[in-house]
Amino acid sequence: MIDSRWRSKFQPLFDNMGNKLAVLNITPQTITWGAFALGILASILVTQGWMLLSIFLLWLSGLLDVLDGTVARLTKNSTKGGAYMDLILDRMVEAVYVLAFAYKFPQANYAFLFFYIAVIFNFTTFIVAGGLFQNTGVKSIHYDVGIAERTETFIVFTLMALLTNYVFPILMVFNAIIFMTGIIRFKRVLKHCKSLD
Repeated sequence: MIDSRWRSKFQPLFDNMGNKLAVLNITPQTITWGAFALGILASILVTQGWMLLSIFLLWLSGLLDVLDGTVARLTKNSTKGGAYMDLILDRMVEAVYVLAFAYKFPQANYAFLFFYIAVIFNFTTFIVAGGLFQNTGVKSIHYDVGIAERTETFIVFTLMALLTNYVFPILMVFNAIIFMTGIIRFKRVLKHCKSLD
C-alpha cells in the first residue's frame, strides 16, 4: 500500500538517481541482479547475527529494485522479460531472507512456514490479476495494489532484525496481513471473472 500511495512523491528523486545510472551505461538488468545479490548478502548476514548491516543492505537492495524499472523506463529499455525476472528475483530475496531467519531463530519455524504459504497464495492472486486486468500503469504488467507490498515487507523484516525476541509475533501478524491481501484480491479476481462470463 505504501508503494502504491507514496511512490509518485519520491519518483522525481528516483528519476534523478536513474538518470545518473543511465549516464554510466548501467543496464536495468545489471541493477536487477545487483539488487538480488545485495538481498542474498543481507540474508547471509542475518545468519551471522549482523542485523544492522543486514538491514542496510536489504534496503539498498530495495532501492536498486526501484531503480532498475526507473532506468528501464528512462532509457526506453523496458521488456516483459526484465519485468518477469525482476518479479521472480524480488520474491527470491524475500524467501531467502526469511530462510535466514528460520536458520537463526528455529523456535519461530511455524511463523516462517505460514509466511511461505501466505506468500504463495498472495503472489498467485497477484500474477492472476496481472494477467486478467488491463494494464493502465507504467509497469510492464498490471500491478494490483495490495495491503502488503514490498515496502511493508521490508519494514517487517527490519522490525524482525531489530526486535529478535519478537520475531514470531511480528511475522505472524504480517502473515495475517498477507493472507488478507490475497483474500481481497482473490475476491476481486472472481468478481472480474464473473463479469466476463
